[in-house]
Amino acid sequence: MELFARCVAAIVGPRTEAYRDMVRAVQSGQVVDLMLAQSSFDALPPDVRQRISSTVTDLVAQHLAGEIDATDPEAVRRGID
Repeated sequence: MELFARCVAAIVGPRTEAYRDMVRAVQSGQVVDLMLAQSSFDALPPDVRQRISSTVTDLVAQHLAGEIDATDPEAVRRGID
């Protein structure tokens, strides 16, 4: 979920409602915050949601292949560039 939140920040910006809701969900782990984060993500335009999802999927695949450390905050930036 934290990787997902970092991808949201990198693609739509850290000052967006979607990112703030993701961070809150990551930090609290509360169901209500997770639902709010999902709602904020769902409210993004379809092409943006697809870009975020694709980026997360690619980074997870690279992490599982041992090519990157997905816990490294710079991994998201490099994955988008």
